[in-house]
Amino acid sequence: MHTITLNVGTQLTTASRSTIFFTIYPLFTVVFGHFWLPNDRLTFTKVLGILTAFSGTFVTFAPNLRGGGTTTLIGDFIVILAAGFLGLRIVLTKVFVQDIYPYRLLFWLLSLSIPCFLGLSFLFERGQPIQWTLASGAGLIYQGWIITGFCFLALTWTLRRYKASKLVVFSFLMPVSGVLLSYLLLGDQMTPSILIGTGLVAAGIYLVNRQP
Repeated sequence: MHTITLNVGTQLTTASRSTIFFTIYPLFTVVFGHFWLPNDRLTFTKVLGILTAFSGTFVTFAPNLRGGGTTTLIGDFIVILAAGFLGLRIVLTKVFVQDIYPYRLLFWLLSLSIPCFLGLSFLFERGQPIQWTLASGAGLIYQGWIITGFCFLALTWTLRRYKASKLVVFSFLMPVSGVLLSYLLLGDQMTPSILIGTGLVAAGIYLVNRQP
């Protein structure tokens, strides 16, 4: 579900803004983990990190609140929804992986998701021609093999051994690298709100996962 909402939301906003908003998924992971994972409760530092990161999303979000950019505003909300779905998925994976091997969990995940994608394609893309290009093929390989395959197995394997809230410490690098790549490759504008928002989100995620 988070893949669908992420792709739809990114189409309606810019790549740099999508990167920032999607990066708050560790915060959803921490909140969901507080209620679902007995050994991964919220602390003062985690709460401070959540407030810091969400203030970063607000700084990035603020320019659209002054008027205009309705489509971008909708895209931002959809990407935030995708971040929530991913945070919930990580917590549920942590719950299930204690009793299920990672490759079996991936098999059942694909067994359930592939029919859903086929049904959605039949409803919304029926009759549309399929155009195979280098970009579309590379995108399918990246999301299918690397993201769904390798990254999911690696994440599931590590979730068997470490706390969910601590694993996402590495994701604080995502907003910085994502915004930089969108600026270099896609030509997105490097506005002050994006830079400040990126820094606050990264700082908040670091606080959430900081070792005592």
